[in-house]
Amino acid sequence: MISGAFLILYLGELPAYFKYWAKTCEPNHDHFQWFVYNDRITRKEDYNRAVTLIPYSFEKLRSDLKSSLQIDLPPQNTRVVCDCRTLLYALRKDDDHLGRYDFIGYSDLDVVYGDIARFLPDNPGQYSLISAADNRPCGPFTLFNRKYLQAILEHDRIKTRLEQALGNLPTALSNPQDDDSTFKPMSGNSTKDKIAAHLSFAHLDESSDLVEMAKAHAPAFCRALPLQPAMGRWFDHRRAFALWDKGRLYVRDIWGHEKEGAVFHFSRFKNRSRFRITSEALEADLLGIYKYGIIDARSIWARVKIFLTLLY
Repeated sequence: MISGAFLILYLGELPAYFKYWAKTCEPNHDHFQWFVYNDRITRKEDYNRAVTLIPYSFEKLRSDLKSSLQIDLPPQNTRVVCDCRTLLYALRKDDDHLGRYDFIGYSDLDVVYGDIARFLPDNPGQYSLISAADNRPCGPFTLFNRKYLQAILEHDRIKTRLEQALGNLPTALSNPQDDDSTFKPMSGNSTKDKIAAHLSFAHLDESSDLVEMAKAHAPAFCRALPLQPAMGRWFDHRRAFALWDKGRLYVRDIWGHEKEGAVFHFSRFKNRSRFRITSEALEADLLGIYKYGIIDARSIWARVKIFLTLLY
């Protein structure tokens, strides 16, 4: 079985659902680790057995890109910092001992994980890239074979993309954020798409360019199934919910389809006022993740209530 490290660059206050995200990481600690780089963290520390928090700022990112990869990231490009997540391997491989992992990748915080190892393709080491989306990298779940990653990161096309000056972004797409953070986080895929359309810019973390670069070294595995059931064929991902049961993840939609998988992305829920996060369910071994938040789903009534919300 392979080992893997997910590198997550999140600058700004960690979201309220972070504690649930970390809870679903922990059962995977035998094979996977998550490194969260954040400008509100003051010291490196282990949050749990699978998650490590590391102080990191946008200014430090720009400095490291320049010294390690000779990439001049324009100072106004804070909104595409998500495209730099995989490059953290080149910047942090010694400091965080990333060379001990077979695969290095990126993910998001607005996800929950199941038993990841069970849903990887057979003989994963034969692939240069493993993605939980069809025919492209997946923002919530992408892994690169470390044997080829340094060569991919040094490709001229990555340097060209990141050095592109994006100019002033439309204020209508801005999110409120504390003034002491230089980063204005994305509000989910829909906002990323609007920004990309406005700027005629394709985000690197979900670009087919990465697949082409990876395929130059070995075949790529880019399929929603079995890793991300909600995005698979026949699933209605807009009217779906997930149940996390003692480290295993089950996704269901309004049509009665149910599949177990490795990751569920709830970006379409997280920024609506109705999506509530409390700590009440944190100790529960059965969680429901649906459009109204994350709740204790141990009772039959709670699960029925979650399903009924798909009807309206």
